Order: sequence, then structure tokens, then C-alpha cells
Amino acid sequence: MNNRLVGYLAAGALIGLLWFMLNPGQLFRPTNHAPGEPGAETPVMPSLFKTARGENPKKPADPAAGDFSDGGLETGSGKEVSGEKLIRFSSKEGYRKFLALAPPGAVLGQIDPLNSLRVKTGDWLARVLAQTGGSVSGNFFVQVPEVPLEIREKGDTLYRAVGKKALDLIGAGQVTDAWGRGVKVALLDTPTEGLDKVDGETAGHGTAMRSLIQGNSGAARGAAPGSELIAFPVLDQEGKGNSFGLAQAIVQAVDQGARVINMSLGSEGDSPVVRDAVAYALGRNVVLVAAAGNEAVNRVSYPAAYDGVVAVASVDAEGNHLYFSNRGKSIDVAAPGFAVVAAWPGGKNVEVTGTSASTALVTGAMTALLSKEPGLSGGQAAALVVKYADATGLPGSTEEVGGGVVNLQRVLDRNQRGIVDVAVGGVTMKEEGNLGKITVGVQNRGTETVNSPSLEITAGSERRKFYFGSLAPGQTAAETLTFDLVRARLEGGIAAGASAEVRGDQHSENDLWAGYFRISKEN
Repeated sequence: MNNRLVGYLAAGALIGLLWFMLNPGQLFRPTNHAPGEPGAETPVMPSLFKTARGENPKKPADPAAGDFSDGGLETGSGKEVSGEKLIRFSSKEGYRKFLALAPPGAVLGQIDPLNSLRVKTGDWLARVLAQTGGSVSGNFFVQVPEVPLEIREKGDTLYRAVGKKALDLIGAGQVTDAWGRGVKVALLDTPTEGLDKVDGETAGHGTAMRSLIQGNSGAARGAAPGSELIAFPVLDQEGKGNSFGLAQAIVQAVDQGARVINMSLGSEGDSPVVRDAVAYALGRNVVLVAAAGNEAVNRVSYPAAYDGVVAVASVDAEGNHLYFSNRGKSIDVAAPGFAVVAAWPGGKNVEVTGTSASTALVTGAMTALLSKEPGLSGGQAAALVVKYADATGLPGSTEEVGGGVVNLQRVLDRNQRGIVDVAVGGVTMKEEGNLGKITVGVQNRGTETVNSPSLEITAGSERRKFYFGSLAPGQTAAETLTFDLVRARLEGGIAAGASAEVRGDQHSENDLWAGYFRISKEN
């Protein structure tokens, strides 16, 4: 057995098990240092940002069994702002005629480039539409994605906190103040100005997201500190807004020269006006990045669900998909989203969790790429970030993490020949009758085809080594090891490990994985 794996697995499993037995309700430990200093305290914020501690989390949805805890919500349905409608016109003539005929005070807002209006409802509306034409839709609520209290645990494994390691985990650990320079990025979120002191759990959301895009000091950092950020407060301090305000801000951001737009928000409603705004931005080579949502359902929130928008899911520090991060074919990539250190108004730091944080990190990486390679179009930059993401190599994982976890360094190194790197990409455990199955994915993250790579998997006393003929750059593969589930149940769990090897590997830091799967003694 690989000596590195023996030591790594034994130490990891023993420490992890003892830690959990002695500290089952605590994931983070504050200190008394000032914010931004090494070991600084991360203040406990309300439930939106902090995991539930000392709670008894329910078992998360099991996608393998078709359980996504959907709650019966249908794609495209959403709560509307009462007493309002949005009107779209196919021609400028009909748009102008409607404006001329509408009663005073009936028009609440207008987006001229989209021929779209926000209006009050009333008997007058049908009468005027009969003369002007135009299609009517609801003005859906948009909000900060809420995070469930149960996020501390996901069944058989513990999530690992990201903390201050977010940039390292997305391949941006070598960031300098110049990254992002020359690129304008728009943040569509809660207000970020005049917030020395805020009340409520969402009021500082925009500040936190800003720090994960362009933060350049203390514990909260982003991959694009040199970027120019323009903020659009489309959400109030309670984290709520509407479709029209979102569409209006997208258009304004494009017209003001933004090359990347961050939307750490979502809606259940499919708004034709927002769809038009997205098309307006994409047609002008702007990258749109949006949160998949935190509802633990098999559908992606809007606007992330729209074609062309980079939809972002969440993983923990080890690349495990967070159960509440929405799934679906629209998912493009994932990024760290569990207990990520971010800034908060008043000079504080908080730990943010959810697809909001993941989205901001991806936006920072996208902005840094456009800064380093200004000749790329928005679509090209988005495609590269997805193509060179770190895949898990696990069956069915694409609807959870899309192309994988963003790795900016792989994008920047894509044309550098001679890079040899085979990595453990993902590990899952599944129960089938009296057998347990550990499945491990591997990926060639280098720039050269590798021959005869191997993968060794351990599960308790079981051990097996697998060999692959060859793996091309970016190619993934997976193998499975079975173990005695009856015995593992009696022991309350099983230690597992994986080790990938290939001659000349230049990145040994991603070759090993070790963990402990807790297994209920109940059948």
C-alpha cells in the first residue's frame, strides 16, 4: 500500500473521528484578535450566513433516489409584486403610444432599450393595451438566496469550512493587486454604500460579495482586486427586489461599460423582461454570473437558468457538493461556498455560506481572466472557465457541479506544454443492501496525455489498486471499491482513502484524499 496514503489516511481518519466525537456541535472556533489579523475572530452572524450549531440537522435530499425536496414548486412559477405588471413591446411605436396613453402615475418605470415598462394594474390597462399591443407578465420577487439551517451536515460526511482558503481553492492563490485591472465589473445586490452599521442578516450581503470579488486586504480577498466595481442596489437591506429592477440594472451596467455582471441573487419567476435584459448583455459580449440557488431542488433559479448565464453551484473545501445547492442541467460550474470568510460593514468579517458566495468568487476569477487576456470575448472567457474546471469524475455529477470546481490557474496554464498532473477528483459513498460502495473520480488536470496512471482506493481493511491505460488532458475516469456495510454499521462508519499516481506528476498536493464516512446503525 502507498506509504503516503497509509499515513495520510490514518492521521486524517483518527483526527477527524476524535474531533467529531468530542466536538459534535462546533465547526469553527473564534479568537479574540482584531478583524483582518491572523487568527482573527469571525463574528457569529444570523442564520443566513452561519451554519446551525448544536442543532440536529435533518438528512438532506437524496438525488440518487429522486428526492430533491422540491415542495411542488414548478419551474417558472414565482411570487409577484402585488398590483404591478410588466409590459413588453415588439415595436418602439407601440411602446411610445402606450406611454402617451397611460394615465398619470400609472407607469412606475421604463427600460427604453428593451421597450419595457413597469406599471400599476387597473381597469385602464386592458383598454390601453387594446390600442397599443404589448405582452403582459408579472413582476416577480427577486431575493438573496436563503441558506437552510441544516447545512452543517450532509448525511454521511462533514462539510469542510473554506475559511480564508477560497482563492487557493479556485486556482487564484497567486493573486496580486493588478489582477482585474482594466475590467469593469457590476455588482447587483444590496446597497454597499453608507453602511458603517447595519441591522439584519442580509443588509451587508452586497458588502460581503464585493469583498469576494475585489477584496485586497485582511482575511476577505477576491481574485480581481484591481478591477473597477460599480454597484447597483437592486435589493433592499432585507435582501428583496423585483424582476424589473434587476432587468433595469443589467441594462444600465452594460451601458456603463461593465464586462462582467455578478448576480448573487435569484427568483422563482421566469421574467420575459429579465430574459430580454440577459440577451441585451450577451449580445454586447458581457459575462453574466448568477447563483444557482439554495433551495435543495432539481431546478436552477432565475436568472442563472437562462442560456448564456454562468450558473454557479456550491461545494465545500474538499469539493463536496453542498446538498442545498440547486441541481440541474443549467449548472455550469461550482466554487467554494461553505463558511467562506468575507467582509461585513463596520470593518467586520463573517463566514458566508451558499451559492451567493460561490458566484462572487467565480465573478472574481472571470474578471481576472479578462484582465490578463483582454482579447477574449465574454463568451470565450466563460467557456474557458467551464472547460478547465476541476471535474469530480463521478457519474451524474454534472447536474450538481456542471463542469466542476473553477480553477483559474488551469485556464491560465492551458497553453503551457509539459504539465503532468493527475488528481483525485471526487469521492462518494453509497449503500446498497449489505454492501457499501466507495466511488473515486480522477482527472488529468495537466496539459499532456498521461500513460498508465493508477488509483488506489481503501475502505476500512479493503484495498484495491486500479490502472488506466491513458488519460488525455481534461479526461476523467472513476472506479469503485465495495466493503462490508454490515460491519461498518456496527462500527458507526468507515475510514476511506484514495491515492492517484502517474510518473512525473508535478502537483502531488491533489493526489491524496482521506476521510471518514459516518454510517447510521439503523437499517
